[in-house]
Amino acid sequence: MKAWMDRLFGETANTGAARLVELDEFCGPDLITLQRLATLFENCAAWLAPYSDERLNRAFWDLSGNVLFVLGDDSIEWALRQRVISSFEILFREFFAVRCRPVLGHLSEAGSPLNLACYMWWDFDCWYATPGSALLAVMRSSLAIGHVACQESALHGLGHWYHRGQAEAVRSIIDEFLEREPHIRAELREYASSARSGCVL
Repeated sequence: MKAWMDRLFGETANTGAARLVELDEFCGPDLITLQRLATLFENCAAWLAPYSDERLNRAFWDLSGNVLFVLGDDSIEWALRQRVISSFEILFREFFAVRCRPVLGHLSEAGSPLNLACYMWWDFDCWYATPGSALLAVMRSSLAIGHVACQESALHGLGHWYHRGQAEAVRSIIDEFLEREPHIRAELREYASSARSGCVL
């Protein structure tokens, strides 16, 4: 597992298409990769600690380019795909909430390189074929994390899911959040109101 993680999160000279080819050699969109990712995200605080914010950010984007599309593959048992999706909540709570700065991406506030991956997590193209209800559950739980970057990420995702037949669920989740968190930053509250009607970039 450590060798696999070093290839995924360590230094590499490859970028773009060359990096995707490299990933296919050891981290293809398949059952074994999903098993590894689930285990990794469930232990993310300790296992990702040795890697730099820059490389972690780059690797998350690399994963979204091909690997994570497999979460929409019905030929792989749902229990495993659901385990990976559920592990995202741990990733946000124990990793992003620790390593990201408490800033707002939609306002271009200065953060660490990881803030970009956190903010854009639910905007990755790889989620389009993934069952929405499972992803919405993680977004809801992420809103309960006391970190503005994690909350903004969830709101960003909910704003996009508004247009994917989930408008009622999105409004309910955001209303619940706003009622529970009356003292959030005014800018985040405004963003939540926009996301409630699907108005996010």
